[in-house]
Amino acid sequence: MNENKYIHLVVKEEPLAGFTLSNIFRVLWQNKFRIHIKYWPRFWYAITLAWLTAPLGWIEKIRFNRKIKKTVVKTDPLFIIGHYRTGTTFLITTLAHDKSKGYVSNLEAYAPHYFLAFEKFTKGLLDYSLPESRPMDDVIMGSDEPTEEEYAIGATDKFGFYNGFIFPKNFKLYSQYNSFDKCPSKDLVNWRKRYDYFVKKMTLKYDGKMLFLKNPANTYRLKTILDMYPNAKFIHIYRDPYEMYSSTLRFFREVFAIYALQTWKDEDLQEGILENYKEMYEKFNVDRKLIPKENLVEIQYEEFLKKPMYFIEKVYKDLRIDGFEDSKDRFIKYVESQASFKPNKHTISDDIITRVNKYWDFIREQHGYKKLEPNSQE
Repeated sequence: MNENKYIHLVVKEEPLAGFTLSNIFRVLWQNKFRIHIKYWPRFWYAITLAWLTAPLGWIEKIRFNRKIKKTVVKTDPLFIIGHYRTGTTFLITTLAHDKSKGYVSNLEAYAPHYFLAFEKFTKGLLDYSLPESRPMDDVIMGSDEPTEEEYAIGATDKFGFYNGFIFPKNFKLYSQYNSFDKCPSKDLVNWRKRYDYFVKKMTLKYDGKMLFLKNPANTYRLKTILDMYPNAKFIHIYRDPYEMYSSTLRFFREVFAIYALQTWKDEDLQEGILENYKEMYEKFNVDRKLIPKENLVEIQYEEFLKKPMYFIEKVYKDLRIDGFEDSKDRFIKYVESQASFKPNKHTISDDIITRVNKYWDFIREQHGYKKLEPNSQE
């Protein structure tokens, strides 16, 4: 199977449009300027929009760069970690109703270099460009909806894992920016500078409030995150690996179809997902001991969906975060509004079972899920 089945004729949702001009040419150079002809409309839309908005970034830097660098992060963030498709979006979208905290929205993720100075304009631009909902799960999208800061880092430098969605022929290369274990040491140093600058920028926007940050890629980076933010708090979510693989594969196929500027092989995509999650838990299982026990809460996805308010309260209580009572009514209202939402149902084929058992059996066993065998499904 190749990617042709998943091609979408989408132009205006290309995240490259939110990149800095310098970074566009940086990643183009990194990819030897390989753009498939069928994606040229997508590329030219993106680069045209980037050119038009470039002066906004220059103006913002003149106005805010000094303030950002002087900003002090007084309260270390809360990091929501775990693999894709484990309920992290539902969790951060619920927590975002705590108005005493800050979070990364699509506004900051897709226009990270001019959202401070031109917020109203940027909101309008994003709301025009973004779909009403995500194609893979119908979750609402909009400029104010929470997302991962991984997009923002990738928009300003080469170090974003999601740049592999735009340039899938280099998916393995961009996967190295999850842990940085196979990268030159200077890459990690530069990533830290980018990340620290962005966190300071978000802290400035939210007047020093504690930040809630949801980013699966940070599951690989516990040691680095704790070096930067020693009192950081973590929520780790996990899910049945058979269901999660099916959901992740659908998610990545849909995102590649919307973002990619190159063709790809579906088999390479599947191997990439399997290898990455394996590496994630190999890293997580070693580095999690660095997190003080009182700063980590772990949640099973299936249980979270059954009683979300129980786990929201548990997070605030166990991690000693204030603001639950003041936000409780808003949490309940949002959770109740999602009561009719039904996760996608997936067929767990023999191929999926075989792949998961080969790559992820230690993760399945670690989290206590039943092992399936090929031919065991009706």
